[in-house]
Amino acid sequence: MGVHRMIESGADVWVADPTLWIHVFAGVLALAAGLGAMVTKKGGRRHNAAGKAYAIAMAVVVVTAVPLAIWTANWFLLAIAVFSGYLVFGGYRVIARRRAGLTGPTLIDYSGHGSMVAVGGLMIVFGGWQTVTGPPGLAPALAVFGGIGAGFAVFSLLEFRSPPDERTPWINWHLGFMGGAYIATVTATITVNLTMVPPLIRWLGPTVLGVPLIIYASRMYPPRFAPAA
Repeated sequence: MGVHRMIESGADVWVADPTLWIHVFAGVLALAAGLGAMVTKKGGRRHNAAGKAYAIAMAVVVVTAVPLAIWTANWFLLAIAVFSGYLVFGGYRVIARRRAGLTGPTLIDYSGHGSMVAVGGLMIVFGGWQTVTGPPGLAPALAVFGGIGAGFAVFSLLEFRSPPDERTPWINWHLGFMGGAYIATVTATITVNLTMVPPLIRWLGPTVLGVPLIIYASRMYPPRFAPAA
C-alpha cells in the first residue's frame, strides 16, 4: 500500500499525515539500527546501543501502525504490527530476564507470550479460511506469520517448564526473536515500496531468505556465550 493511500481525506488528514510520517521515519531508523546490531560484535557497546535503538524504533512503528491500520481498515497491517511487536518484546525479554537472573516466568512473560498465542491462532484461522474460500490474496502470508508468532510463544512458555540447565541457550532465543522481527521490518518495507513484485513474494521472500541466516547464526554464536540460567 502506497504512502498516499494510507492518508485519509477530510478532517482526518491532520491526524493521519503526521502519524504516517512518524511511522515511516521510525521504520527507516529501525532498518538502520537493526542492520547495525547485526554487523557489530554481539554483546559489545555498539551492538547494545544499536539494539536499544532498534527496539525503541520498532515500538514507535507498532504504536503508529495501529491507528493507521484502523483508519484504512487494513487488518492485515494491524496483525503484522502485533506480530512484529511481539518478536521485539520476546527478544528484549530474553536479555532483561538474563540480566535480572530470572529463572521462572513473570506476569509480563505470561501476558506477552499468551497474547501472541491468541492473536497467532486468529491469524492462522482467518488466513487459512480466506485461503480456502478465496480470493486468497495475502491470506497465506497471514497464516504463515501467525504460525511463526504462535510457535515462538508456545515454545517460550514450554521452555519455562524445563529445568534451567536443560533450556535452549538464551542467545538462540535472542537471535530468533530479533532476527524474526528484523525480517518482518524488511518485509513491510519491501511490500510498501516494491509494489511491482507479486504480493506473496514480497511478504514471504524475506522469510525464506532470512530464516536460514538465523539458523546459521544460532549455530555459530552459542559456543561464545554461557547457557541461560
